[in-house]
Amino acid sequence: MANQYGAGRNLMKQTCNKNVGTKVDVLKWSPEMDLLAMGTEKGEVLLHRLKWQKVWQLSPPEEGLKVRGLAWRPCEKFIAIGYSNGTVLLVDLETKEEIHSFSVKQDITCLAWTENTDEIGSDDVSHSSVTSHTKYLPELPVLSSLSSSAKPINPNRSSFCSKHILSILLIGTATGTVYQFALGMLPCGSIDVFGMLGLPPSTTSARIRDIKMTHNFKQLVVGLQQNETLNVIVLENGVLHKYAPAVLNLALKHSHILNTMSYISETIDCIIEAWETVLLEMDNKLTAYAKDQPDGSISADFLELLMFGTASPSLQQFLLRDLTEKGLRKLGYSIELSYVTIQRLVVKPLYAAIHAVFYHLNALDGMLRNRFYYGTLMRDTATATEVLRTCGALLIKAHELQQTIDASKRDFKIFFRWLYVVIVRVVDETLQENHPTITQREIHYLAQFLSNFDTVTQSAGDEEGRSMIESRRKFNLERVGQYLEDKPLVHPMSKDGEENDWKRLLAENDCLRQCGAIYPHHENLSLLQQQKQLKKQIDQLFDQPGKVIGADFKQKNLLTIHAPAPETDTADVRTFAFITHPRDNVTLLAIVQSSHSLLLVEYFNDGGFKTVRLQFGEKPYFDQRFDAIGTLSFHHVDFYDEETLSVLLRAQAPTVEQTVSCYFLQLNLGAAREFLATVDAREYMQTVTEDAAGCHAINAYTLIDESSLKLLESSDGHRIVVSGKRNVIAVLSESLKNVRIYDMDAQEDEDDLLDTSSQINSSLENSQESVQA
Repeated sequence: MANQYGAGRNLMKQTCNKNVGTKVDVLKWSPEMDLLAMGTEKGEVLLHRLKWQKVWQLSPPEEGLKVRGLAWRPCEKFIAIGYSNGTVLLVDLETKEEIHSFSVKQDITCLAWTENTDEIGSDDVSHSSVTSHTKYLPELPVLSSLSSSAKPINPNRSSFCSKHILSILLIGTATGTVYQFALGMLPCGSIDVFGMLGLPPSTTSARIRDIKMTHNFKQLVVGLQQNETLNVIVLENGVLHKYAPAVLNLALKHSHILNTMSYISETIDCIIEAWETVLLEMDNKLTAYAKDQPDGSISADFLELLMFGTASPSLQQFLLRDLTEKGLRKLGYSIELSYVTIQRLVVKPLYAAIHAVFYHLNALDGMLRNRFYYGTLMRDTATATEVLRTCGALLIKAHELQQTIDASKRDFKIFFRWLYVVIVRVVDETLQENHPTITQREIHYLAQFLSNFDTVTQSAGDEEGRSMIESRRKFNLERVGQYLEDKPLVHPMSKDGEENDWKRLLAENDCLRQCGAIYPHHENLSLLQQQKQLKKQIDQLFDQPGKVIGADFKQKNLLTIHAPAPETDTADVRTFAFITHPRDNVTLLAIVQSSHSLLLVEYFNDGGFKTVRLQFGEKPYFDQRFDAIGTLSFHHVDFYDEETLSVLLRAQAPTVEQTVSCYFLQLNLGAAREFLATVDAREYMQTVTEDAAGCHAINAYTLIDESSLKLLESSDGHRIVVSGKRNVIAVLSESLKNVRIYDMDAQEDEDDLLDTSSQINSSLENSQESVQA
């Protein structure tokens, strides 16, 4: 049997042996590239190539966080990282750039991506809706070229999905909830696994060990560990399976909108940075003077100076001693430069980004009107229309900010030009011949500007507000900053300007004011409030698919596996791994139930499953190879590919003087799966123990081919991580600080060939002698 299904000569060769320096909690090979990702106990993520060449190192988002899971996104150069506080980062491998982040607000126990590689055809009905933006939308400006405080990030990322392939990021938490995110970004539902089993959410003895979703997105297999019991739960849904192309298109549109909204947030941060420069300049000069003046006197003093040309003693002292002619020029130049920077950020990147979001929401609104294609995923298109109106309101607010910047630049320029003339006359100097004069219209603007110096919005009965105003009174010169704060505007533009004909028309016609094609103008909201309102509505809009898909998952089957008693072995199911077999349309599970028992399970699409147990029984009398090895036991497993199971074995030597050895076994699953056909356990909710009569057991020695077993150089192997596509394995030591990498496709040396031949001949001679005897 072993020779019939032999996997070929095991030519594994150690290529790397490195000490990490800190304990490794998570280890994961990339299925597509020669990259190994490691999550350490310090919360750092290390990325190395095969020859241990360091690619990059990523620190945790907060101090004290632990890496709970790593998952490579199929067919893309992204990796998902889950932390102990519930934060999930989606990171670009090439740039180490954080593509997206979110939080499930629960301790994460595992991460997994679906491995579907079937590309949805470009003739899909909504494919053009999610790709047409590249033809019509201009590229967003690079913020670092407009603001020194911006991060050097390219806003026009090539694609979150270079191939039209749907993949689902699965997240298991300590409270028994499984979260699903299409492309790692669009919420696709949450499933309360604890609730299905009748466990309270605060159960500390249970945790989700691993998750797997089938290629067709129909079944979800969850491994739930509770004390010494492992529950393998099969969940099934029809919505995600049926509407997979629609979910992909929604996820792509969602990723485009989130990317642009993130760009808007970065732009506003740059605007706030430039605005704080304005505040810093004014705080150094003007606020110090305002603190020492009684309420209502500042505007009066400046208006008196404007009307009669006479300044109060305190104002005259401020102009000559604190401000000075040179300080006035410097202050005016700095404020004007800051406003120019703000205006450049508003006109170019902010306008372009809001227009891009508006375009995507318009496309989404049209997509969702196809009820047949999107079915119950998005029940109410009115919600999308309302989000579109909110985006229009944000665009109106950005235009309002632009007008406010123009007015502030104009008023500040007039104000500082007038103050310069006042200071020159007070010191009895002569004005320059080319100094511009102030027109009558500019005097009108200046009078309005000066009259608003002492405007206070808090009520007189608010003691706390009054004390705060008294402690931080400042010139009310600035009008732009109010748009960048998360509170209503202090000076709405409607108060400063006259009612126009359009506002009067809307006020007189309610039907016109409620028309969906006319976007509202929220005069009292700031730009930051409008942006947060839009973001909140977008999140609510894209929560609808998750509610529909999550509610559709139903329990299909349950397999309960008990570990041995604590006095005979560790009271814990050692490890388990699973892989989907696309050709046979089944899911394979390998579970190390104890050091003496390896359970193979095969799940079918109809919910049924088959089981077989591998255990090391009596050694074959005709094969003396195992006598020198000693007694083998199971320690860790991982699927090399759909046909091969990699097993880390421990060997107790027959003599007391020799220590325990570690062996690596490439077990071909063809032979073992033949025994699966003899036992078909299709009853609902099966329980499997080591001595269960219903589970057929076979001797693992009969499945081991001599070329598939390899003695490892070190005896402290604790965990293996394999990659069949890249033909490499990694062995983590017991200390969790040493990693050894092996090449499974190494070239065999001549000396090795001679040694192998002599071993084979010797083994055959011994076998013949035993048969003759």
